[in-house]
Amino acid sequence: MKENSGELPTIKRVIRTALNELSPELTLRNCKLVNVYTEEILTTDVSITAGRIASIEKCQSSPKKVLDCSRYYAVPGLMDGHVHLDSTLLTPSQLSKIILPCGTTTVLMDPMEIANVLGLRGINSLLDDSGRSSLKTYVQISSRVPTAPGLETTGAVFGVREILRMVKWGSVVSLGELDSSKVIPPQDEYLLRVLAAKEARKVRVGHAAGLSGAELNAYASAGISDDHECVTVEEAWKRIRVGMKVMIREGSSERNLEELVKLIIEKGQDPRNFFFCTDDKHPNDIMREGHIDYNVRKAISLGLDPVKAVQLATINCAEHFRLDDDVGSIAPGRFADIVLVRELKKFRPEIVIVNGKIVARSGKLLSQPREYKWPKWSTDTIRMKRKVDPTDFEITSDKEMQAVRVIQIIEGQIINKEIVHKLRVIGGKVVVDIADDILKIACVERHQRTGNVAVAFVQGFELREGAIASSVAHDHHNIVVVGVDEADIAKAVNTIKQTRGGLVAVRRGKVLEKLELPVAGLMSTGSPEVVTRKLERLNQVVRVLGCKLSAPFMTLSFISLPTVPELGLTDKGLVDVRSRRIIPVKVD
Repeated sequence: MKENSGELPTIKRVIRTALNELSPELTLRNCKLVNVYTEEILTTDVSITAGRIASIEKCQSSPKKVLDCSRYYAVPGLMDGHVHLDSTLLTPSQLSKIILPCGTTTVLMDPMEIANVLGLRGINSLLDDSGRSSLKTYVQISSRVPTAPGLETTGAVFGVREILRMVKWGSVVSLGELDSSKVIPPQDEYLLRVLAAKEARKVRVGHAAGLSGAELNAYASAGISDDHECVTVEEAWKRIRVGMKVMIREGSSERNLEELVKLIIEKGQDPRNFFFCTDDKHPNDIMREGHIDYNVRKAISLGLDPVKAVQLATINCAEHFRLDDDVGSIAPGRFADIVLVRELKKFRPEIVIVNGKIVARSGKLLSQPREYKWPKWSTDTIRMKRKVDPTDFEITSDKEMQAVRVIQIIEGQIINKEIVHKLRVIGGKVVVDIADDILKIACVERHQRTGNVAVAFVQGFELREGAIASSVAHDHHNIVVVGVDEADIAKAVNTIKQTRGGLVAVRRGKVLEKLELPVAGLMSTGSPEVVTRKLERLNQVVRVLGCKLSAPFMTLSFISLPTVPELGLTDKGLVDVRSRRIIPVKVD
């Protein structure tokens, strides 16, 4: 009982404020409260004390401060149900500057990106940085470090011991996304992680791309609670049918909302089976579109009832992760995290309140997060054995025409297709086919100085010249590069080595544009504005090179993922995701 005694004075103050015995510290007067439990819109007051909501009745005492909200709807602070903060290219404190004004007050973070590079100490540093802002950050324990054991090289390894340690943290709400290859067939190493989370009453987050039938049933029977990888109505329906919740993802390169929301609007599915997430969204897209508020607006524009859209962004997520006694609603006892909007259908956050304090107004953060100094070891993670050479990216053949496996990307989706294409062989070397958009793709190891370089082919980038590269490559985060010729490919990779991580575009041996990401090779410590300007310039340069993808570097970061059908590319080779094995690029 002693461990909770520190909260006792706060609870007593909140109770006495609700009884009108104490004056509220802040009262939102005459707001139109969106009640996510009853789906009512009530004109009332919201009284706040000690960072908590004391009452949603008309205030009968004299508040210390009153905010006239007669022109506003009051909705709960928005929640991102699954996000990799370390995939936004920004540190968490910098990211908070642009998502708090969007009304996102709570994020559920799976730090698997920095975990795969720097392990537990990387996660601790990420949390230290996130604690500098008003953004509430809960942890989904990274369950797959590495993602594909034996098929890739990473900077760290997590076992059951680390899970058992982290599951005791107060900030932990779940086991992070666990892909189907870890439980089908059953593997003790991963099932013990699931059981550790279950025994601690923590949710188990899913990653069930492409599953159906017996495999989906087997996956759900392992105790997996949700999935954010659905891309079709049929996939989402099947997951709901087996008792899983569906996260509707709208990131930079994975755009699933328009399709999945049909299940509610057209098929009449219970909206309480769904909630929103971004998963991975770059800062330029956040600054242009918004964050979870964008998901709400888009869902409403597609025909979803505004109150139900708010539920998907708040209480549905909170209840799923058993956080609803603290966040997800405007109700007594909850944290006073509130977003004020003038028009519910247009849903443009104007005032954002966290713990009873106004933190953002009219799209601007009112106080800056405290600066965090990242440890030196966190900014020295590009440990290549040597500089690469153009010859490292050659594929040889003794034929005149060589059939090869090609990763065919699908814009707007994380999944890809395997196709076979015949390429010319000149001087014993297999050459790209620019006309048919068959380009070189490579993965260069950067954690253990192994010297591994794997080369394959990809279709969908439409580069006419040059190369683009990134040290953000899910989930192993080795260097991934796509290009037309080997010399530019080598130049791009070596540039990333020089910048200690980042994104780069190269043409004819010249660096056209780059974005340095020195923190774990994943994040910049720069402001959102600076990072966005550089990212936008990079995207413009890539378009000049011929690429028409809306988010080329986000697509590049996912193309090597060895757990999403059908193909992935790691430093050890081309991965057949379904059979979980390295396969040859050349087809004989």
